[in-house]
Formats: sequence, C-alpha cells, structure tokens
Amino acid sequence: MEHDYSLFVENLKGRRYDEALREQVLSDAFHQSGYTDCLRYALESMVEIDPSYAYKVYANSRKIHELMSKSLKKRGYDMDYRYQGALKTYSNILLYGDVEIIAIKKNVTEKPHADMQSLAMELLDVLSKDPSFKTVDYSDKTRIRITAQKPTCEIDVLPSIWIDSAEYLKTRNEIYRGIAEFDFANRKVKKYLPFLNIARINARDQHTNGNFKAISRLLMSLRADSDERINLRDSEINAILYNIPEGDLTVPPNMILSLLPIVSDLLEKLANDAQQFALLLSPSDKDRVFGGRPEKQKEVKKLHMVLNRLMSDLKAELEPLNKSLSSEVEYL
Repeated sequence: MEHDYSLFVENLKGRRYDEALREQVLSDAFHQSGYTDCLRYALESMVEIDPSYAYKVYANSRKIHELMSKSLKKRGYDMDYRYQGALKTYSNILLYGDVEIIAIKKNVTEKPHADMQSLAMELLDVLSKDPSFKTVDYSDKTRIRITAQKPTCEIDVLPSIWIDSAEYLKTRNEIYRGIAEFDFANRKVKKYLPFLNIARINARDQHTNGNFKAISRLLMSLRADSDERINLRDSEINAILYNIPEGDLTVPPNMILSLLPIVSDLLEKLANDAQQFALLLSPSDKDRVFGGRPEKQKEVKKLHMVLNRLMSDLKAELEPLNKSLSSEVEYL
C-alpha cells in the first residue's frame, strides 16, 4: 500500500464535526462495515452530508448578505445578490459549507475593472469591521473568504457584474444569465453561467443515481487531503466530471468503485492533451472551463496522481476479499 489512510480518515472526521453535538457525523456503515481505513475513506467520502446542516450555513450567509446589502446601499451601490458553491449542488464535503455569495454590481461604467476593484475594497472594508468574523481574507484577489462562527464555516463573497446572454435577453429566464469573475492577481476575467451550470449538475446527478456527486465528493476530498496543494475549485472538478457521458456513470450504488477507472482515464487525457484540456466545456456548454489558464493543467495532473494512488491502494485492499474495483462492495 502506498499510503497510510489513518490520517485521511482523521481529516474526514474533522470535516464532519458537529460543533453542537461535539461529535463526528458519520454513516452507520463507517462504524459497522469492518473495512480498512482505505476503503472506509473512499466510500465515506462519497456519502452525502445531511442537508439540514446547510440551513445553518445559509443562516450565516444570510447575515453576511444583509450586512453587505445595508452597508453598500448607504454607500450608493445598487446591488443584486445570488448564491453558488458546493451547497447549491449538495456536493459539499464539509459539514458546514461551502457556499459563495455573488455580490453583483448592477450599474457598471465603461471601466468594469475599476468598478470591481472599488467594489472589492468596499466589501473588504465592510466585512473587516465586523467583529463576529474570525477572519476576512482577500489574498487571492478574486473573492473574499470569511470564516464565520456559530457554526464555524467558510463563506466566500465574489464581487461580480451581470453578463446577459442572448438566451437570457430572449427568455428573461435567469438560469441563462451569466456573471463575470475578476481575477486581479492574474489580470483575467472569467465569464460563465453559474445558474445553468448548477441546474445541469443537479440534473446529471439525478440521472446517475447520485453517482455524479458521490464521485465529485471523493475528488474534492482527495484534493483537500493531498500532501501537495491542488489548486482546483469545486466548480472545476464538477465541470470535469460533467464531461463523462451520463450512461458511463450509471451503475448500482454498490458498484460505484467501478467508476474510478473511468474518471482516471478522463483526468489522464486532460493532464496530457493540451488541446482537449483547453477545449473542455462547462456544463452550460457556453464557456471553456480552463480557458486562458493553461497553468491549471498541472493541477489536473496532480489530482489524477492522487486518484491513481487511491485506486492502487483500493485494489490491494480488495484483493484478499476476492474483489476488484468492478465488484459489488456494500456500504449501507
């Protein structure tokens, strides 16, 4: 075996810690299956977190939303607010998280970059003055990350502007409305349709018996627990998985490990084929997932390596049980 999974299991428990109960929230199978740490880590990482925990995160988000709304209105800003992030698709791996508040400036001048820089500084000023937050961080120059309390959770605030697609102008259906995300550290702008992406990810998961998000949670867990930092966002991992044909992801729950080689094959192609990597489409089919960011290809390669290591270790654990990744493995 290449890795000691006891530390990974401890990390997993830490992400599932209920502050009120002062205990980890884990499935019965985690305690009763009798599996090794490697198998328990892989299978438990895929388990959906009870949606009731999301309500507590949204309560914190709502307070932040109201704080920004009142403060910015006094400063003359006309704003809209929307939500995105792992909680919108219930693919989150944290008991309390993750959600992102999109703070959208409605009246934009002919200099949107300057507008967004000013908005980011205003938001940073408002949020930094609130003593209830543990931390307020804008180090990546794209989104502001807040560590809120009761419960402790990380909530992002993304300064943005609306991008009205032709489909939105025709239908006025907000699912087709896009936003622009400004990365001032790298002087780049990403335009995408977050609400259509979310809707299609949720639909894909329903059509694959919940397997889509189960695999997504596993990849996000591997990213979180990797010895080497993997700079891929949740939305990017979901977008990669969306490019696997729906039929290939549709297997019984007790055969979900059989999907890992399929995921590995796609990651390998993206890691080694610059053209396929550059052309990868988001779930909306309207934008390139990694457009203009070739440096992200090495991050996909890292994710591929940690997944392959897990697969190798799982095979070693399953062999004494006369099983393989394609075998039925119960986890109930």
